[in-house]
Amino acid sequence: MGPHVRNHGRGAAVVGAGAIVGGVVWGSMADRFGRKPVFVLSLLLLAAASVGLAFTPERGWIYMAVLRVVIGFCTAGYFIQIALVHEFTPPRRRGMLTGIVSAITTGGLLLGAFSGAYVIPALGWRWTFALGAAPAVIALIGAAYIPESPRWLSLQGRDAAARRSIAWALGKSSFDEQLDTPQPVASRGWFELLSCPRSVITTTLINIGLIAGYYGIVLWAPTLLAQIQQFTPALAAKTMIGFAVLGMLARLSAAGLADRIGRRKTGGYFAIASAIALLAAGYIGHGDWLTPSLFWAPLLLAFIFADGSFAVCAAYSTEIWPSRLRGTGSGYAGLAGSVGKILGPLGLAMTAGSNNVVMPSATIGVIVPAFQFLALCLLVCGVTYLTIGIEARGKALESMDHAEEEARAASHSPEYSKNG
Repeated sequence: MGPHVRNHGRGAAVVGAGAIVGGVVWGSMADRFGRKPVFVLSLLLLAAASVGLAFTPERGWIYMAVLRVVIGFCTAGYFIQIALVHEFTPPRRRGMLTGIVSAITTGGLLLGAFSGAYVIPALGWRWTFALGAAPAVIALIGAAYIPESPRWLSLQGRDAAARRSIAWALGKSSFDEQLDTPQPVASRGWFELLSCPRSVITTTLINIGLIAGYYGIVLWAPTLLAQIQQFTPALAAKTMIGFAVLGMLARLSAAGLADRIGRRKTGGYFAIASAIALLAAGYIGHGDWLTPSLFWAPLLLAFIFADGSFAVCAAYSTEIWPSRLRGTGSGYAGLAGSVGKILGPLGLAMTAGSNNVVMPSATIGVIVPAFQFLALCLLVCGVTYLTIGIEARGKALESMDHAEEEARAASHSPEYSKNG
């Protein structure tokens, strides 16, 4: 397991760097060219880069690094896909449908654990990357059958195309009702996000805190299970399959709950519960509480609650922006999460006293301070939800447009209006 985990850690850091750039590019493209092109193109590039890794030459570190940067660049389009789903979905179902999309994405972790347990021993590591062709199938289906977001089309003045998209979503031949379209405003690009300071602050803290904590769990869990529970590498991989399945169910459950009690409470309580479970896992794994043989139980709870909060984060990070900035804002959420992927290992290295900031070694001796750091990250996420988070449960996406228009109108004084 050692070399595989170390390479995974280095590669994941490179992926995070690529995703930071991807968040900027995909977000801007989604607002300028539409949500659908970003959805299709990001998945096709992701599949091509993933399959390309199967042909990595011996000692082809540069080749592998370049493709991993491309993979990271493409994964930043995830929140744009969520935005596309949101702009077709009624408010009462938005959280649940986001949860379904989020749960499907855990298939990547599931496939990774499955390949570690079964594919690599039987066929070798190259075949694991062949599984990366799956996104291309989804992209081609989307290109053929899914129309562009009606809200984006309406913002471009393409009302006829917007009506066709709505009719497609409703399963009707036509849609003739009045469209609620925000007033078009010339965009100033990424600086325009500063007109939504609360959205920027909460998106930053929630995504960085959650992703840093969650990624740290995923990064160290297989190694610590092998060390503390005395699992073989294959058994640790099989255990992670179980974790991934339960995490998928947690995402669905949290998404449904978010539609009932709200994003703030669900996302906040799940993140805080994950932090508490992670602290318990650290002390139990170190032998300070109970017995180390029970380490897997609080670790599983931490994983499940973090997964649940992630499903809420996916919904929250896209629905709190006005329509004309939803692509850019969603891209910014992906950028913030990518920063979390880098800060997670960096923080682990600092707390563990390791010189390797890319893939700090997971050992029982440093598990307590390391898990305290990860718990702190999750706590920041949870507290942000509960204190300054924006509640979007049951609200139409147009409410964000109207709020922005009112704020913009209030910001213009009569003197300014007189002077043109």
